Amino acid sequence: MDLDKYSILEDDVLGTGGPELSVVSAMHRAAGSELTSRMVDVSWREVDSAARIVIADGSSSAVPMRRGLQLAGYHAVRQVHDVHELLREMRGGHADLVLLDPESPGFSGSAVLQAAGVDPEIRGIPIVIVSHDQGPESRREALELGASDFLKKPTDVTELLPRVRNLLVVRRYYCREVEFEERVEGEVQRRTRDLQESRDRLILCLARAAEHRDNETGNHVIRVGRYTSIIARQLGYPEDDLEMLEQAAQMHDVGKIGIPDSILFKPATLAVDEYELMKKHCAFGRQIIEPYTGRDWDLLKRHTHAGGNLLRSSSCTLLSMAARIAQSHHERWDGSGYPLGLKGEDIPLEGRIVAVADVFDALSSRRPYKPPFPRDQCFEILRDGRGRQFDPAVLDAFFECSEEIIEVQLLLMDSEDAPREASD
Repeated sequence: MDLDKYSILEDDVLGTGGPELSVVSAMHRAAGSELTSRMVDVSWREVDSAARIVIADGSSSAVPMRRGLQLAGYHAVRQVHDVHELLREMRGGHADLVLLDPESPGFSGSAVLQAAGVDPEIRGIPIVIVSHDQGPESRREALELGASDFLKKPTDVTELLPRVRNLLVVRRYYCREVEFEERVEGEVQRRTRDLQESRDRLILCLARAAEHRDNETGNHVIRVGRYTSIIARQLGYPEDDLEMLEQAAQMHDVGKIGIPDSILFKPATLAVDEYELMKKHCAFGRQIIEPYTGRDWDLLKRHTHAGGNLLRSSSCTLLSMAARIAQSHHERWDGSGYPLGLKGEDIPLEGRIVAVADVFDALSSRRPYKPPFPRDQCFEILRDGRGRQFDPAVLDAFFECSEEIIEVQLLLMDSEDAPREASD
């Protein structure tokens, strides 16, 4: 038998009828364009000389099998003498094929096969059962546990070599599929990160456009988002939702895009009509963030069904939360707030949290109509609003984590907002 060179077509391989080669076909289809049906020229002398074959058999009967493989050009053949040594070889990436005698002292065929089925480090390594016991029941049990093939002792080398060759084909296709899937997964993760970063930047740009049209370095929206996340964690808000809440909170004042600069940056007290217009920024915010009606979505999905569903599923939760915050963060615990006059727990929790975070940052930051207040004064004003403007539980959470909030404030403060103590 000439093992130097084989030119293998997929149809030729599959036509041999071996059950193990159906796996090749399945892997070939699964890998798609990476594993086409074109001819693959394989120099078996080059490829198989590097194939790592492990003989798991502590007896002397393994010697002829090892010599036969070496004479056929398989130079990386290693014999191991117990199951622990075998698993080390497999987990260490030193095995492309295992010839296992489960009857040999120190080995448990079922233990090895079970490990190969669940351990990701050794999954996909073909295991051939080589034993004297080739009864139907033992073969069925081994197949159910994941055995790739069987050989009867004493081993016939003319039968051994083609089986080894065929299983190395299976192994090669499996490795190609794994590499392909890893590349695809890496690309998906990279593109997902890019999309996430783009979304985060868009949210921040939108929020800053409303809050700091005259101040490119203003960090108000970032601080409010961070404060909100800290307070929410203290309240036991679901950990998985904290990042989304922080992003949604950054858009709390996006409705100020609809407020004229003459009102938004007026350095004096607003007139009654100006204040009424300013209060509309809550409704404007909800309209900007959540503009789509059911009819709008139907039209969008008719234009591109898949695109509409993707957009809605990826953005709906975040935008709905941001819309609730934009509309409710000026509601007051006693019902005297705006725009809806909601009271107590009728106010969405996210809005109650942002109300505290927003007021603290407004008090401690410079505004066109005031300088930043000393920290003690900010805290006193917040305490005065307990049970009237603010949810008592949210306010308690704020003070319980005030040290962390102050750290964020100092890290992200604008240069003109350096905090002052009450004695200043």
